Amino acid sequence: LESIARDMGETLRRTALSVNVKERLDYSCGIVDAEGRLVVNAPHMPVHLGAMGDCVRSVQAEIEPCPGDTILVNHPAFGGSHLPDLTLATPVFAGERIVAWVVNRAHHAEIGGTRPGSMPPDARSIDQEGFIIGHHLLVDQDGAVTFPAMPGCRQLEDVRADLLAQVASCAQGARRSCRARR
Repeated sequence: LESIARDMGETLRRTALSVNVKERLDYSCGIVDAEGRLVVNAPHMPVHLGAMGDCVRSVQAEIEPCPGDTILVNHPAFGGSHLPDLTLATPVFAGERIVAWVVNRAHHAEIGGTRPGSMPPDARSIDQEGFIIGHHLLVDQDGAVTFPAMPGCRQLEDVRADLLAQVASCAQGARRSCRARR
């Protein structure tokens, strides 16, 4: 299982566009169980991993996912750390039942807000940091990608490219997790 999480990270690093992911390696990948408890993580940025189970539990409380779905979250009330850390969660099914989730979190350099870089030191409210996403179905069971509104984002195409890299990472993790169960 650890090799799956490591490979998810390598896929994310290789396919991402941003310096934050490709060079700074500011991302984390892991697998959580059906209840959102961490099973395994790759040794990326462990600070991210503590809250990823909270993201999964918040997703499960709001969305009934289908096989192939990937949900995007960055809101701190739903397990996000700070807004530039965008978390993706993809359920792994055995028949009709979710048996695990593959998750990743990557730090995006620009998600809007009052200043470039999305981390204004003088912010007094969360929305000054950038766009906020509670639970957004980024990829549906048919593979259709629907990006959320990202108001004020100064590097929209870069964020979208890195989100697609995160999707590829989760898809690979889900495929390998299914094979590991056999």
